[in-house]
Parts: sequence; C-alpha cells; structure tokens
Amino acid sequence: MLFLVGIGLSDGDITRKAQEVCSRCKLFVERYTSTVDDSRIKFMEGLFGRSIKQLVRSDMEENVKTLLKLAKNDDVAVLISGDPLIATTHKILCIEAKKLGISVGIVHAASIASAAIGESGLDFYRFGKVCTIPKWHEHYTPVSFYETIRMNIQNNEHSLVLLDYDPATESSMQMPDVAKELRAAEATYKSGIVTDAMQVVVLNRLTQQNEIKALVKFRDLEKLNINKGPTVIIIPVKLTDIEKEALDSIYK
Repeated sequence: MLFLVGIGLSDGDITRKAQEVCSRCKLFVERYTSTVDDSRIKFMEGLFGRSIKQLVRSDMEENVKTLLKLAKNDDVAVLISGDPLIATTHKILCIEAKKLGISVGIVHAASIASAAIGESGLDFYRFGKVCTIPKWHEHYTPVSFYETIRMNIQNNEHSLVLLDYDPATESSMQMPDVAKELRAAEATYKSGIVTDAMQVVVLNRLTQQNEIKALVKFRDLEKLNINKGPTVIIIPVKLTDIEKEALDSIYK
C-alpha cells in the first residue's frame, strides 16, 4: 500500500495518525516540490524509529514506477511537506498507483495555502485563483502569472502567489528575483498593476520559531532579507474594515 503523509510546516505539525502509519512503513521523503531540511529528516527518523530515504525529481516523475513497484508488495509512505494533495505531482502519483491496483492512503496536515491565508489577516472568502511565480532560467522566462493576478484584482479578490522552490538552496525564490519578475511582467502587459506603492504581504517559514511576516510596499520588497525556508506572497486588493484592523495588529 502507498501512503502519502503530510508532515505539515514544522515538527509539531506531525499528527498521531502520521506517526502510527510511518512506524510500520518503508519511508521516503519528497524534497522536490518543497523544503524538508536535513535536521527535520533526522528528527523524523528518531520519531518514527526508521530510516528515511530521499526522493528527487526523477524518482517522482520518469522513475516513479520503481517506487510504485515497491508499494505493490509492501507498505510505503512518502513524507510530504505541508498537505499531500496540494501539489499536482502528488495527485498524479495517486492516479498512477491506482492504475496499477495499488491502494492509496492519505494522511492530511497543515498546508502553506491554509496557513498563509489564515495568518495574513485577510478574509479567506476574498481570495481568488492561486498562481506561482516560477524561477527563471535561460530560455525560460514566463510571465503568465500576471494574468491571474490581474483577473483577481478585476474581481476584487486577493492573490495568493506561490514562489518556486529550489531544492539546491532549500529555499523559495529570493525577494529580488520575485521583484524582478513582477516588474518584467508589468512591462509586458502594461496594465498598471505592479507599482511602487502596491502592497505585498510576505510570509516565510510559517509556524516556525524564526517565521517572518511582513507587509511592505512593492518598492521595498527586494530589501527583505529572506534566505531560507518556504515563502509565499499575497497581493491584496481594497481591504474591508476588519481586514484593516487585522493587518494593523499583525504588521505593526
């Protein structure tokens, strides 16, 4: 059987159900879609009493049948940062497993999406479609995320913007890169959305002791010194009175 086990955003998020499942499975940790640092893996090995093998991108994509073959004959758990079914990668893994007649179990946990919206101080019901700013590489410089942000603003909805994760640095994109791509997107579409005065909520390492929560003008975004851990940004639209009070209390 294959289990997809959410491990939340910090060590304290690991549920009793996750512990029960992982204590009897062969364990793998997926570090392709989000960060799970070495110290956290060591903590979980002690908690579960089992060694944990690392899965890289190829293990989750072109070589995924190797993992599924193992799950056909044994109990296998893939540990996933946040909640297991947020990323498309994990949904595809479930689909492929079921095609092979492999039973799939899901252990849910806190996700960056729910935590970010909750901790932002903004109303959950006023969020529009989520988008991702991808890290640019040579010959790969997409700016289509701008279309989602523009559509949300036109609908008077806040935009939760995920930032590409880099396994090599165990961190989301850095703020100067985020600012650079938003400026480039504005230069392409010329809709007047990205301005120096645009407000941006920045949430880094939520639920951890060294978490960062900031509300800045876009012109100051790249000045934020955020080097490690998962980060998301939120681009809010016109605030309600309650949202204004919440933001004033959180980002004094």
